[in-house]
Amino acid sequence: MIDVTVVGDINVDLLTNPIINYPARDKQITTEMISLNPGGSAFNLAIACTKLGLKTKFIGKIGKDIFGDYLQKIIKETKLINRVKISKDEKTGITFGIAFKDKTRSFISYKGTNNTFSINDFKLSEIEGKVLAISGYNLLNSLRRDVPRLINYAKENGMKVGLDPNWDPNGWTQERLNDIFDIIKRLDWFLPDINEGEAIAYTKNDVLMVKKMLNLGAKCLLLKEGSKGCLLGQENYVKLIPGFTVESINTTGAGDVFFAAFIKAQLMGYSIEDSVIFANAAGALSTTKIGMNRYPTFDEVKSFAEPRMQFK
Repeated sequence: MIDVTVVGDINVDLLTNPIINYPARDKQITTEMISLNPGGSAFNLAIACTKLGLKTKFIGKIGKDIFGDYLQKIIKETKLINRVKISKDEKTGITFGIAFKDKTRSFISYKGTNNTFSINDFKLSEIEGKVLAISGYNLLNSLRRDVPRLINYAKENGMKVGLDPNWDPNGWTQERLNDIFDIIKRLDWFLPDINEGEAIAYTKNDVLMVKKMLNLGAKCLLLKEGSKGCLLGQENYVKLIPGFTVESINTTGAGDVFFAAFIKAQLMGYSIEDSVIFANAAGALSTTKIGMNRYPTFDEVKSFAEPRMQFK
């Protein structure tokens, strides 16, 4: 039986080792490594779910090209239940991720097949399990209009629904913000990061961000703040769940691992606070490795998080 259906973006990532700064115009710098990895917030989330022991279905779209072949190989290796549409006429998406030694990062993306991915590429009946997780929302221009239908279908079938909005590279226009305002009240879990929260709530104050989004109708708000931790909000309840201190080498995908671990903890019956502690631990562990090794197992996360958790 399926535990989680993940719907969203999939691409390849070309990730650098941490550098000090961008090269000057017409200049060149070197890095110790540039690695090829599976990418896309939703695909990262799906891989992380499987590594944590969840039976996971992934729905997305790739091209019939060398990068698409690579991603199909990853799908087989991770034992994901595959509902990926392969387009003969479009190219697989690519993201170039630049990591900096101050722990920040920047991205340059070619959306490829993600830009046309929509409900026309799959059937609603393919969404099944206990949880529907949607990620890459603001990168999926064609799927955005279908998301309310996906949520409604999942709810009608007794599923929990979580959504990570991701940064909006097209600009946070009022029209696109209105889309967020419309769906936020239908979600069980909403997982913006601090930058996305600022754009949605029009404030730099993290507590006020959470309160504003709760006022928009969010039931459970998980504001990801990197190494600081996660600000948890429910109704009139706002609490910082501190992060874990680790030696990070690349933070790309940490938020996706956080999302997966939160789902795993909730399905295990953990309290909401313990679920966030567990998710913080998983996200932190993911930053200490690269490639496929960045996705921790359930036992690895449990061992790391357990001293802080009430339910063990």
